[in-house]
Amino acid sequence: MNLSFQYFNPNLPIRKNTSFIRKKNFNDRSLERNYASDKKNFLLCNKKAESYEEKETSTISTLINNKEDERDRMFDTILQELSAIQQNAPRKVAILGTRHFSFLHQQIVELLTYANVLVGNHIFTSGGAVSGTNAAVIRGALRAEKPDLLTVVLPQSLKKQPPDVRDLLEKVQNVIEMSENDDLPLDVASRLCNSDILSRCEHLISFAFHDSIVVLEAAREAKSLNKLVTLLYLD
Repeated sequence: MNLSFQYFNPNLPIRKNTSFIRKKNFNDRSLERNYASDKKNFLLCNKKAESYEEKETSTISTLINNKEDERDRMFDTILQELSAIQQNAPRKVAILGTRHFSFLHQQIVELLTYANVLVGNHIFTSGGAVSGTNAAVIRGALRAEKPDLLTVVLPQSLKKQPPDVRDLLEKVQNVIEMSENDDLPLDVASRLCNSDILSRCEHLISFAFHDSIVVLEAAREAKSLNKLVTLLYLD
């Protein structure tokens, strides 16, 4: 049996696998390029995110400042109104407004109405939701305990009012029902009612949002009739 042996000579130079090294170097450079590209994309995305956050924060801050400015102007107007009450009394004052607003605004309306009645101003308002402007007017006037200085003109008959408002109206001495409007849509009846109230007063105080269409129409109508108008926005 023939056996062949291959001897390893340590003195011979070892031939390196250059193709493997070239491939490895190529892969390393490719990884470096991918890493650099990913890093660049990450930095760009991060920069865009920071820019968006700064812009969003700036927008929110602007909105908050605008809200605070409008609120401050509203309170300034109310304070001016309160200070002018005694100087111009007695007068016939209509106070109308939106059907729903915050508890704080309800308290402000009650206080304003209470002060008007105390100095002898006759208050005119309408019906609506118990959480609205007109109900707050009624509560404020009743607190002054001068029932003859409050008149509530309803857009339709009393039975058309919400139950909790009907309970409140039972305490009012002067309630005028426009039952002839029972078959009309509420917004149409409310416009006719507001016109009737404006014909009875000298000064209109309105509490409205910018989309309170019927209330804003009443304010414009009052101005066209040369009435004194105080319009307070709630938003």
